[in-house]
Amino acid sequence: MIENPQRFRVSRDGVVHEATVSWRLEDRVWIVTVDSPELGSVEAGADDAFEALCRVREQLEPDGWRLGVAGAQVDVWPSGMARDQGGGLRAYRLVGTMAGPIVDTFEPVDPATVTTVVDQEAAAERFHGTSVRFKGD
Repeated sequence: MIENPQRFRVSRDGVVHEATVSWRLEDRVWIVTVDSPELGSVEAGADDAFEALCRVREQLEPDGWRLGVAGAQVDVWPSGMARDQGGGLRAYRLVGTMAGPIVDTFEPVDPATVTTVVDQEAAAERFHGTSVRFKGD
């Protein structure tokens, strides 16, 4: 597992900034917080850390922000078991028709390699052939 909090990069309009992401389990709710001088502090909670990250991203994406973490890449999505038993802290890289290597959701990546929640969810649904979004709270 990677360090918590984790330093990573965010971008908007091609300009990259440093940020920090942290996650915690509080009263059976995973809370994800992203902090940066440029975007402020944004926080969301959900049943797992991956879903909480998606909710943070949904707050930031309308303003053009992209978060440089593996959990925001188009070919990354957690299994139900990874969400239920692992809190969504790890996810699979979707390769062809198979689930590939496991990655840490908050592993830093180049923000130019990430996509929107909508596009990521659509790619995961094509891979799985069914709806994948976890909506529970």
